[in-house]
Amino acid sequence: MMLSTLCIIFRCFYNRTVFLVFLLLLTNCSTVRLQKKGKVIPLDYTSEVTFKTNKQLIILSGNLNGTNKDFIFDTGADYSLIQRDSLIGIKGRYKGASKRKMKLGSEYINSLKIGRVDYQNTYSLNGNLVGLKEHFENFGGIIGQPIISKSNWLLNYPERKITISNKNLIDNSFTKIKLTRVKGAPYTFLSFDNKLYRVIIDLGSSSDFNVPENTELASYLLKTYDFKVSKRERYTLGGSQIITEKIGIIPLIKLGGFEFKNVKTSINVSSQIRLGIGFFRDFMIYIDNSEKQIHLKHTN
Repeated sequence: MMLSTLCIIFRCFYNRTVFLVFLLLLTNCSTVRLQKKGKVIPLDYTSEVTFKTNKQLIILSGNLNGTNKDFIFDTGADYSLIQRDSLIGIKGRYKGASKRKMKLGSEYINSLKIGRVDYQNTYSLNGNLVGLKEHFENFGGIIGQPIISKSNWLLNYPERKITISNKNLIDNSFTKIKLTRVKGAPYTFLSFDNKLYRVIIDLGSSSDFNVPENTELASYLLKTYDFKVSKRERYTLGGSQIITEKIGIIPLIKLGGFEFKNVKTSINVSSQIRLGIGFFRDFMIYIDNSEKQIHLKHTN
């Protein structure tokens, strides 16, 4: 009823474009508000943990309300997601990176402890992630921005270590990557062939460089470089699926002063252009939530 009233008001006084911008801002504010819920115990902390990988993804061990579980670390996830066989809380339909939708519940997590850092009363979605949970031993779900945004994270991917802290963890040997934040998620610009492209840094994606099909960039890449058709199983919101995609190599991509050579690039059904964890496999990644920045350091 309230939304219908707002629609009537805006149709009377503003055009359709202004109304859509209003709804976008309303949604963004709601997401950020939910991401800020909760607290971290202790107030002053630094904790180093190790992680495993599965299809290049970072898998962190955590204690969820007293039970040890494994979680995917996902900077591209607006919300955390808890694996539950039955939905609890207020339910809704949500869309993932592959554009597939799934009905999920919602809840506040009493405690999710990583190392000695305890994230309490953070907001999360929940659902039965059939097709995904079978591929992860002791699967607990996905760690998203409601938890990630509350700490600084130093990821040493080659050594499979993460340091979590409320302090600064780096020196000037790291290079800052300019970011913009949308619903808490980190976006930046990369360049190749003398053009800039806006991308999300999505460490919950196993891709290197992923481009949505049926876009202007996808058309350009297919005309410029050699791509081959490939099929694979993809695990995403809504279950696993066999997808057909096109795979090619871009000789050189630049990001924040770094040069990435021979970048594996995939073109498939996707919600947006993204850099996955594979793009950063040779780097230390510092997610600085105190300053809302990301810094990189090559490990070679």
